Amino acid sequence: MVEVGLNPIELEDLPLLQSWRNSPEVMTNCRQYRPLSMKDMMEWYQSKDTNTDYNLTTDLFLLTCNNRKVGVGGLVRIDWRNRIGELSFYIGLARYRNKKVIGKLLLSVVEHSFSTLGLRKVVFPVYQNNPLLPIYETLLKREYIAKSEYYHNGKFHDRIILVAYGK
Repeated sequence: MVEVGLNPIELEDLPLLQSWRNSPEVMTNCRQYRPLSMKDMMEWYQSKDTNTDYNLTTDLFLLTCNNRKVGVGGLVRIDWRNRIGELSFYIGLARYRNKKVIGKLLLSVVEHSFSTLGLRKVVFPVYQNNPLLPIYETLLKREYIAKSEYYHNGKFHDRIILVAYGK
C-alpha cells in the first residue's frame, strides 16, 4: 500500500532538498536552470516565513511516501484574483518516480489547491523532454502547447501546459 503525505518543509530538510533540486534528473526539468546554493535555499526558507497572511504566493510541501521523504510539491505564482496556481512538483528519489506514487502525490497537491486554498484552476507547465510527461498527462488535461519555450542542450523545446479544474 502507498501512503502519501504533504508535510511542512523544515530547516533541516534544506540540504536534502538542495541535493535533489541540483541533481541533473530534476534540474533539467526546472524553470530555474542554475544550481541553488545553500544561501539561496536559506533565503527562500526565511522569506516564506515572513508572509504571515493568507495571501501567500507559494505553498510548497515536502512530499512523503510511506513516511519517507521523496520530493517537493505545491504551488508557486498563486494568482488570488483569478484563483489560479502554478504547480511545482518533483520527485527527488528515482525509485519513487513511478505512476502510482506520482499519481497519489500529484493529486494530493492538486486536491489541497482546491479544498484548502479554494483555487479553481491549477496549471502545470512541463517541458516536452521531461521523461515523466507521459505520467503527468494521464493525471491532468493538456490545455495547450507553448512552442519553443525552453532552451536545453543546444535547441529549443516546447512546454506542455497541463491543467486541473476545481469546482
